[in-house]
Amino acid sequence: MGKIIVSVHSTLDGVFTESRGDENDFTSWAMPGITDSWKDILTMVQQAEAILMGRVTYEGLSQAWPYMEGDFADAMNNTPKYVATRNMNIREVYWGDYSSTISLLAGDLSQNVAKLKNKIQGDIMVTASAGLVQSLINAKLADEISMMIHPVILGSGKRYLDNITARNDLKLLNTQIYETSGSMKLDYEVMK
Repeated sequence: MGKIIVSVHSTLDGVFTESRGDENDFTSWAMPGITDSWKDILTMVQQAEAILMGRVTYEGLSQAWPYMEGDFADAMNNTPKYVATRNMNIREVYWGDYSSTISLLAGDLSQNVAKLKNKIQGDIMVTASAGLVQSLINAKLADEISMMIHPVILGSGKRYLDNITARNDLKLLNTQIYETSGSMKLDYEVMK
């Protein structure tokens, strides 16, 4: 059975967007930590058997990654990808020349993810996709959370775990400090 591993980037105060202006851009505060942890992020993507993302994340990533080159692009482009959405008007998803690697999971999240976890034997990485992550945690479908905390306090913006409806206990699996940026990665198992 597959394991859902949520990969989260957040400020110290839990924000995952820019505070003002372009709320979809987090690179102003996250890029130092991403650059510092690049090898670990690449390893995580390369080890994933599948990538699960929400519709908004899909719309952004599918415009860029299929047209990039390098190790990270190879991992993103060649790994099977699944787009979870409640929007029943979406009929197809595309990933440039790699469209055979992407599938649509439209409709009931719990049923679709349960089927995906039965189909995939390894790690299923969820990248970005805050709404999807919140839904996975609320439905008790997330198995691990890998949270990269960046040393920034924004004070405003969208918070990654804003809409969690119940208590979730976590067991610390690993910590990694990136000294150049001051970012820290915390890996947790979601206790069930």
